[in-house]
Amino acid sequence: MGLKKLLQRTRYHSWNFKASTPAEVAEFYDQYNRVIAQFYGGNMHYGYWDGPDDDSSIEVAAARLTEIMIDKLRIKPGDRVLDLGCGPGKPAVQMAKTTGAQVVGVSISSKDVELAGFRAEALNLQDQLSFQVADANDLPFEPDSFDAVLALESIVHMEDRAHVLRQIARVLKPGGRVALTDFIQRGPISDDEDEQRALVEMLKAWRAAPLVEIEDYVEFAQHAGLILDETIDITQQTKYTFPYTYAAMRDQLERGAKLPPELAAILADTTAEDWKIDESVDPAEGVVIVVAHKPDQRR
Repeated sequence: MGLKKLLQRTRYHSWNFKASTPAEVAEFYDQYNRVIAQFYGGNMHYGYWDGPDDDSSIEVAAARLTEIMIDKLRIKPGDRVLDLGCGPGKPAVQMAKTTGAQVVGVSISSKDVELAGFRAEALNLQDQLSFQVADANDLPFEPDSFDAVLALESIVHMEDRAHVLRQIARVLKPGGRVALTDFIQRGPISDDEDEQRALVEMLKAWRAAPLVEIEDYVEFAQHAGLILDETIDITQQTKYTFPYTYAAMRDQLERGAKLPPELAAILADTTAEDWKIDESVDPAEGVVIVVAHKPDQRR
């Protein structure tokens, strides 16, 4: 472990921070998945905007990010795809409709699976979509089961990314592709204790694991037996998610919705101005797209 990463982990630990267990993540989404989905226009992931002049809604921007991820997977009609951390099923539906793939969605949350199943049934897509409860750390599928794996903002909850990637590599067919998004540390960790505390409290509120760096995925992929194809920093395109979600959370709170108490506490201590995007500031934390494939030894 490099010095910078060691310092990062030490600072996290100084605030009594550790990654949530799968059971804790499941409990979080079982309790709050419906209200969280409302923050994101029916999804549970960031949006993608072309720039500060792009006035797309969070729903449109989130669908755009899903489309980008689907394109990275190069899915063909009839392919079998695993949606790892499917949430309420919206990306799986989009993938099935646009590619003709057979999609299996999994979530650690039984309530996510329930919502996703209702969505598939309402759209009469049961022949293409199925959902089940599963832990990404121990996937209940045979080796070489899937042509592609999508992990859209789900690996952020898992501290041992390399282990999860090994699970993904195991269930991928030779030549199969994986595309995921993760939260990353982009710049130096602030020496300001208030900023450190704010980051830790936000990660704890969302049951997220400690942040990684883009460069870490070289090692993660290597340990998993995957070939890393590309890593794309999309922080500048996804950062506009923050003012949208703040407004949505504030609206839900004023309507009397039950929010996670940690998020409600963060809202109580912040204003819309705190969540506003300052274009002159390069964010120290952000989002990356990672694309990799399983080698095909048959060739």
